[in-house]
Order: sequence, then C-alpha cells, then structure tokens
Amino acid sequence: MLIALLLAGGAHATPAEEAAKAAAIGLAGSWQLVRFENTDAKGKVEKPFGEHPRGLFVYDNTGHLSINITRNPATPPFAKGDDAGTDAEVRAAYDGYVAYFGTYRVDTANNAVIHVVEGSLKPSYTGTDQPRPFKLTGDVLIIGKTNTDGSKTYRELHRLR
Repeated sequence: MLIALLLAGGAHATPAEEAAKAAAIGLAGSWQLVRFENTDAKGKVEKPFGEHPRGLFVYDNTGHLSINITRNPATPPFAKGDDAGTDAEVRAAYDGYVAYFGTYRVDTANNAVIHVVEGSLKPSYTGTDQPRPFKLTGDVLIIGKTNTDGSKTYRELHRLR
C-alpha cells in the first residue's frame, strides 16, 4: 500500500494519505527555518527576513501544515501599543511576517510539496495551491527553485527533534 501511495501523484489522496506519503519520505515533522533568500535574475541576493530569519514549518501526521516566518531582529513594538500602530508601524509588521495554514500534497514525480492554503496573512494566498519544489537530505529540507528568468528562491530548514 505504501508503494501505491508513493506512486499515485496525490491527485485524489486524502490528507491522511498525503501524511503517510510525507512520513514515508521523511517530510512529516517540524522544521526550523535557518535561511531564506531570493536571488534576482541579475544575481543580486535579497534576505527579506534578515541574515538569521526565524520560522517554523510544520507538516503534521494528519496532512495539515502551518507556516510561520518572521524577520530577525523582530519588528519593534508599536510606540503606542498593539492597538495604536501608525500606518508605517503596521506596514513594517506586515512586511516582516509570513503566516498561513492548510493542508498539503506530495508530488513525488516532481519532487514538490503543494501547500493548499486555507488561510493566510497574505490575502492573495488564501484558497490557492502553492507548489514548493524540495530536496530532502537527512534532517535538512531545501525548498526552492530556479525560475525561467534565472531568478531563484532558496529556503533551508532543519528538522526539530
């Protein structure tokens, strides 16, 4: 049965079946973000969450996921309190944090995990599928790709134990 799950690309799999695939390949679990980089087509590297970003990716055993990424150092507290941020303070907080949740599918044929976003801080993500090409080597998960224009995304995560 496990081989059948791995070979079935996940088109009609339940969250539990997806979780079984993720467990079989070692993806299920909690992952600490250690590197988040974007490289533009000219080779310029950007680190939008700082040199040492903080984050947690969770692929649970029921086929659900939760993604949280924050700038490091963190956005400073609002001068007049959480309920009284200026437009600039609120924008800085929004730009310094990514959060979404949902379910996931594993596309073993394309070495990708598809995040099926149910809710997100970023409104345009809610209700979308977000494919994430990945490579898993032991306790290191690399999520990223090179685009047709030469730009790249790179996320390095280490398994939490």
